[in-house]
Amino acid sequence: MVTNLLTNAVKYSPDANEVMIYTEEDHESVKVCVQDYGIGISPELQDHVFEQFYRVSGNREHTFPGLGLGLYISSEIVKRLGGKIWVNSVEGKGSTFGFTIPAIND
Repeated sequence: MVTNLLTNAVKYSPDANEVMIYTEEDHESVKVCVQDYGIGISPELQDHVFEQFYRVSGNREHTFPGLGLGLYISSEIVKRLGGKIWVNSVEGKGSTFGFTIPAIND
């Protein structure tokens, strides 16, 4: 999951020189966020990015290779682990993809 989010962050931020990774843990869950400074996603399309074979349409988005499966697979893994996945994005400014999964307490 993290590899997919990092790969996407780099792929969709060709002009940026950094990607940020945030992690947070408490007794209940683990949270991971990957923030990029790339092309971003319009608000009306953000709910669709976790759908199977979905690709954001537009002129610039078609220059990036992919099948539209990475985020779908990541979201399915997170859901099966009992977690949640989301995106916050501003078109032209970048995106933050994050997920939480339950912590395993020994």
